[in-house]
Amino acid sequence: MLFVGDIMLDGGPGNAIASGIDHNDHCSQLLLDDYVTIGNLECVLGRGGQQINKDYAFRAAENSPIYLKKYFHALSVANNHALDWGPEGFLESLKVLKKSDIGYFGGGEDINAARGGLMLNVRGKRIVLFGYNDINIESNQATDSLVGTAPFQMESVVEDIEYAKKTLNADIVIPYIHWGTELVPMPDEQERTQSKRMIEAGATAVIGSHPHVVQTVDSYRGRPTAYSLGNFALDYLPLDPPVWHGWAIRLSIPPEGPVEWETVAVELDPRGLPHPVVVE
Repeated sequence: MLFVGDIMLDGGPGNAIASGIDHNDHCSQLLLDDYVTIGNLECVLGRGGQQINKDYAFRAAENSPIYLKKYFHALSVANNHALDWGPEGFLESLKVLKKSDIGYFGGGEDINAARGGLMLNVRGKRIVLFGYNDINIESNQATDSLVGTAPFQMESVVEDIEYAKKTLNADIVIPYIHWGTELVPMPDEQERTQSKRMIEAGATAVIGSHPHVVQTVDSYRGRPTAYSLGNFALDYLPLDPPVWHGWAIRLSIPPEGPVEWETVAVELDPRGLPHPVVVE
């Protein structure tokens, strides 16, 4: 399994796609090498909805689903940009994903759908992916009657992981969390404690995003937590760092024993498109 960080296909990446450029072309070998590839979709697909009044609102270029489908088996939609075009825009985005046959998790038409996760059957293994958002929860979360994302609430997360393991008989359970503080290169102690609790509940690994910089990878009980994978496609704004970086993390999950993992560094060019970092 391969996980990458934030994918935002507006601005520079969106302009490249609108010009017919495959924004993942330089990372194609990396992305197509693995059985399952997952990222965090931090923008809205489709043309529906009304833009919310906020500092940054992201809508992907129209042809984006073509390239997302080419490289990704599933995408988390649990983040603070899922509702940039309101509930109608979010529902339209989910419809585009369904029509494009791209799996998604972490959001839905109500809280049950948002928390429901996504099950994939790969090489005889049952993989369950959950997505949760911990950023501006109150303006993004789903409820019993409202569309939105699954909020990162520890008791609910533990309940979902245990349900996947015990009731769904999942072999692999991975929560993808949108959490942390932007531009801070290390997780805080609360996040370290929370990651351990998720692993104790049965998580095979914990993946994180949102800070826009990479953070560390911890191992607990032989299972990794990648607190932040940084960026995988993102526009540059005037006050941003000179170069955006990110990680792709590859997980090798044996039937027994510790999970093996490795990170591959990527660097975003001036258009915000990812390139593998070549180590000489």
